[in-house]
Amino acid sequence: MSGNLTSILLAFSAGILGAFQASMNAQIGKVSGQYGMIIGVSLVQVIVAAVILLRGGLSTVASISSPWMIVTGALGVIMMFGVSSSISSIGTLSVFVLVISGQIFSSSLIDHFGLFGAAHPLSLQKVISIVVIMIGVFSLVKSS
Repeated sequence: MSGNLTSILLAFSAGILGAFQASMNAQIGKVSGQYGMIIGVSLVQVIVAAVILLRGGLSTVASISSPWMIVTGALGVIMMFGVSSSISSIGTLSVFVLVISGQIFSSSLIDHFGLFGAAHPLSLQKVISIVVIMIGVFSLVKSS
């Protein structure tokens, strides 16, 4: 685990930043509307990405032509819309518990079938863990 400490801290930090970003997006969406928020936030992302691209050289432009880039970009917009739209009605905690539980569910299938790399089959212990987590998610969301 100590060898992965940097990755663990980066992932944890991404979770913290994601909750703040989603809450801020929800507030922006109240003022500008959800579509205005998505366009504005995406525009800032394009500007930041362009600066990084220009500093890193144009050799990275080839990766933009990947069909996966279109899919992941569209998924990002859908996720941003879903999260920021849901926060005002069920709260940040419930939204992120649901987001994480959805990620647990889908990542278990991705790992089990090896959809994007080596397969990591589901074990009974993993399935029981996921069921316990889902019971907790159900309890938390029901209490909101």
